[in-house]
Amino acid sequence: MSKGICAGKHAIAEYLIQQGFQLLELADKSQSHTTEPADDLRLQESEIRRKDDPKSLELTFQDADSLLDFATKRWQERWVTTDIADATTLDRFLLRPFFLLVSVDAPVSLRWKRFADRCWRRQLDPPELEKFVMWNDHNLYDKEIGRVYLTDKAQVRLFNSSSSLEELHSALKTLDLADEQRLRPNWDQYFMQLASLAAQRSNCMKRRVHGAIAGMEEESVSQPASVFTPKKTHYWKQAGSGFERGRSYIVIPQVGISEVVYSQGYNMDNDPYYKQQACGYDNFTRLRMGSSIFRDLNLNDQSQPKTNDLQFDNGGAEQFDLIEENYASASVNIRITAGLYQSYSMPTVHLLDYVAGNIRSLVNAINQVGYDVEWVKSPEDVKNADKLILPGVGHFGHCLSQLDKGGFLEPIRQHIEAGKPFMGICVGLQALFQGSEEDNDVPGLGLIPMRIQKFDDASKSVPHIGWNSAINTASDGTKNQSFYGLRPTSKYYYVHSYAAPYNPDVLEKDGWSVATATYGEEEFIGAISRGNIFGAQFHPEKSGVAGLRAIRAFLNGDQFQSLSQDLVTGKEDGLTRRVIACLDVRTNDSGDLVVTKGDQYDVREKSGADAGGSVRNLGKPVDMAKKYYEQGADEVTFLNITSFRNCPIADTPMLEILRRTSETVFVPLTIGGGIKDTVDTDGTRVPALDVATMYFKSGADKVSVGSDSVFAAEDYYHAGEKLSGQTAIETISQAYGKQAVVVSVDPKRVYVDKPEDTHHHTIKTQFPNSKGQSFCWYQCTVKGGRETRDIDVRQLVQAVEAMGAGEILLNCIDKDGSNSGFDLELINDVKAAIKIPVIASSGAGVPAHFAEVFNKTTTDAALGAGMFHRGEYTVTQVKDHLQMEGFLVRQFEAEI
Repeated sequence: MSKGICAGKHAIAEYLIQQGFQLLELADKSQSHTTEPADDLRLQESEIRRKDDPKSLELTFQDADSLLDFATKRWQERWVTTDIADATTLDRFLLRPFFLLVSVDAPVSLRWKRFADRCWRRQLDPPELEKFVMWNDHNLYDKEIGRVYLTDKAQVRLFNSSSSLEELHSALKTLDLADEQRLRPNWDQYFMQLASLAAQRSNCMKRRVHGAIAGMEEESVSQPASVFTPKKTHYWKQAGSGFERGRSYIVIPQVGISEVVYSQGYNMDNDPYYKQQACGYDNFTRLRMGSSIFRDLNLNDQSQPKTNDLQFDNGGAEQFDLIEENYASASVNIRITAGLYQSYSMPTVHLLDYVAGNIRSLVNAINQVGYDVEWVKSPEDVKNADKLILPGVGHFGHCLSQLDKGGFLEPIRQHIEAGKPFMGICVGLQALFQGSEEDNDVPGLGLIPMRIQKFDDASKSVPHIGWNSAINTASDGTKNQSFYGLRPTSKYYYVHSYAAPYNPDVLEKDGWSVATATYGEEEFIGAISRGNIFGAQFHPEKSGVAGLRAIRAFLNGDQFQSLSQDLVTGKEDGLTRRVIACLDVRTNDSGDLVVTKGDQYDVREKSGADAGGSVRNLGKPVDMAKKYYEQGADEVTFLNITSFRNCPIADTPMLEILRRTSETVFVPLTIGGGIKDTVDTDGTRVPALDVATMYFKSGADKVSVGSDSVFAAEDYYHAGEKLSGQTAIETISQAYGKQAVVVSVDPKRVYVDKPEDTHHHTIKTQFPNSKGQSFCWYQCTVKGGRETRDIDVRQLVQAVEAMGAGEILLNCIDKDGSNSGFDLELINDVKAAIKIPVIASSGAGVPAHFAEVFNKTTTDAALGAGMFHRGEYTVTQVKDHLQMEGFLVRQFEAEI
């Protein structure tokens, strides 16, 4: 941080320290502001107050190079320093991508007043204003020590005219200096910089306007393009009526551009032709304001004026509470005041995150329906919230205890009692009840006089994972009425072991609207509503368009809707058969991330022009995930089969794939590969839980543990079937719930003459080998099938179930890439051994294979890969075939 004298650098540094930053200092801070040594006492800077820390001496360095080296090795932690005072040192720091330079300034008269107050506190005589100005000029413009160079290089410039620390802290909280996008621009910001550069060649006389056509599927720029002016015209009026002002708004959707992102609006001429064409434009192309720096502008809301200059109103706040920031991603400076941003702000909803798993997908879903998110970080934020969403996954007791420990329960109760809109998701719904069998010692909010109970696993898999109904139970003639956009023909994604059992008409008599689902023989509450309260046991952010519809209805306050007769009569209750698309992702020989598919785990070409070892390239991960989502895939699984050994864990390319995929794919995402205790490139040990957390924060709903689960199972049996509490499966499931942990199993057949020839569990197979042996056992492998272990598949799945795994992804090396159908014997053997759900994988080549596995086994889901990647069949065709065979499936909904 750099500053003028008494601009507030230390006050801001102290605020950051309160937010978890640590102070880095130089031992030698000597720097004279004057030519008179007697004045140095008055100019001596105050010591920065920081939290008591026994390690503080370790954070003082003899020179800037040592300080920089220390921070570089620990770049993922948060540091602040105020001791960078020369241009040469600053240039070295600016080379680091984790370094953010913040400059602070304030009016000279205000800084002089602050300086005088500081002198009085030190029992010193303050200087005259003229002398203070001379000191200030020396501090900024002296050839040797002048700091104006530092100010010019700042990525963030703060204008601190606050009259108190409270006002300053409030403004800093809004500003959020720790936002990572200030260091690494998102794609909106990146392309906006290119557009700003292109605008220097704009020929429009009203404003420098230009754009960049971005091939977002490739994340690269195809070409810069002038959007608002035609070629070969020197200024706007020259286009005349022949250009038909505003016609470029019509051209945009015609050439296939689905979205326009802008940083500054463009106020077109107010003629009838433009108004007519602009209305048509809104129907074809989404228009939004770019980057998280700006508030989104919902132009579909006709109540908002379609003027284009950014306007900020201080809402009556005094002008001294002004902070100005220069965002590198935009071509304008923005003034943010303590007042309100009026007319152009996207409507907001408050979201309470208490480490509830994949919160990114919920934020993306909220953004998708036209709302912005404000985070609840303290109980006071709940009191200020209008609409509040409480998400949640995992253990009831843990979630409620965390809320209670943070002081949130009572403010949430007061929010609901005040009649403000409240939505609870999954455990957020369960929190409304008196309590849960999952933890009898922890009470809920008690708004619903019932308790949550565990599903009976005697005849079905638990957790309940998959797509099920939410059908209105009304018996008073209002069955044709939906609440919060729920439709009896739609399916919603559930993942839970505990639920509220449904007792007919009990809650309805108390004014509740109830929608139910059925799992096995048990009918339970899928959603509930009364007045300002809406709760969903399912995850709307993972329920495709059907879930987005529910979120939008809640945020818009659209509680009840009438349903057409076809939506009422076409309902089918119950759990659907899940069809999952799997993408094996690795780098090819050119270093590009591609989707590939192997034959018995060998992903290199065997024939054709690329024969001889080239990695089979079947497409780009993000593009293919979106394609499968739009074909109706119930889940998308990414299996990372590249180690990225030389890449810092926080920069693993799979994280970016998840971030980008979760922006447009609203079904569950699973990521596998590398979920284990590991060592980062700088030598730092990273536990498996931390690795999983990075994936959850990037958009994953489940993580898949592979080889590490085999080693953990071996240790489990060696310890006499005792849990250590330290395995990846145990730590992740304890933190995020068992439904968040998938174990990927890679077994292969080992034939024997008779069961007595091995101590492993064997089956009598209908497919003897070439030697006529008709007994086999399934041996588990690690390292992508390259190494076998002395443990069979039954031992493995039973061990990981005991550790807390919520689902088994059951591969089969013998069937991989064969297109001959699933190994039904293996699936039935595993299903008989455990209670948790099983996903059948390996061998699917035609839609009939999916019908076969659902007919002849009790598998909970089936996964396909190569047949989809090669374009031989689509997910839609598989589901159509299943439906024709009498299976209940979820069909993709395209329109909200």
